Amino acid sequence: MHWLVVGTGAVGSLMAVNLRRIGEHVSIKPRVTATPNTIEIIHAAHNLEFGVQQFPIEQPTQIFAAIKAYDVAHFLDELQQAPLPEGSSVILSYNGMLENENSIMPASALHWVTTHGAYKNGKEVVHAGLGESWLGWARVEHASSSRPAELFSVLNNALPLLNWSPAINQRRWYKLAINCLINPFTVIHNCRNGELIQHNIADQQHQVAEEICWLAEHQGIQLNADNLVESAKRVIKNTANNYSSMLMDVRQQRRTEIDYLNGFIARQSTAAGTEAPANEALWRRVLELSV
Repeated sequence: MHWLVVGTGAVGSLMAVNLRRIGEHVSIKPRVTATPNTIEIIHAAHNLEFGVQQFPIEQPTQIFAAIKAYDVAHFLDELQQAPLPEGSSVILSYNGMLENENSIMPASALHWVTTHGAYKNGKEVVHAGLGESWLGWARVEHASSSRPAELFSVLNNALPLLNWSPAINQRRWYKLAINCLINPFTVIHNCRNGELIQHNIADQQHQVAEEICWLAEHQGIQLNADNLVESAKRVIKNTANNYSSMLMDVRQQRRTEIDYLNGFIARQSTAAGTEAPANEALWRRVLELSV
């Protein structure tokens, strides 16, 4: 298989080096077009070089796009302008959700959700925590279609454990909720994940979770607020020394994904006829702190 990893962040870099490890042919498409002909990634004390490739693509290629939520629409627009050859696939991995996802997703697109932990330190990518991943069709009407066996096998060999999920949106909503319950609080308190235990945020987290559960149910997804809060506490404990990606974005004066996390919950709740004041407050506060 030929693979093109879109994005040079932690998740994309981790997937690139692991696909290379199992013998796959891997190129990288950076989000910035003005780049050298090769990109170096350091992993486990090894220096790896990857060729750079841009659209259009002439041979069947498996696209693994680990990008920010705010880049998704632009990336999909690029795909529309340069259609992929037959036999290609598009796998998307990003935090949060977009309002118009089902209408802009290519028919054959898949979502990849993971609990693996990774971070970048310059050119080095560090696999900070083992986890598992889920893969499923992005378009709701294709949810029950069979899994692409060869593609699934390669991804599972590259970064196990991979699960096939006919209901990938359930998994995406769960991850969205956990991010909403942790990331903005780390920005507001300017702290590592584990330090959130020192702050009195339990009541606010529960309100955030209840608002998420209301909207999820409105969209056909069943979540439980108590379970979400407990899960968030476990994640905080298990990643106690980590800085959230949102906090790192704020510290490095980059755009955050808050619009696609708590902001998404607030806007969609309003559109559905109710308010989500706890999510609204976190959304607005993070925007203030990231200016």
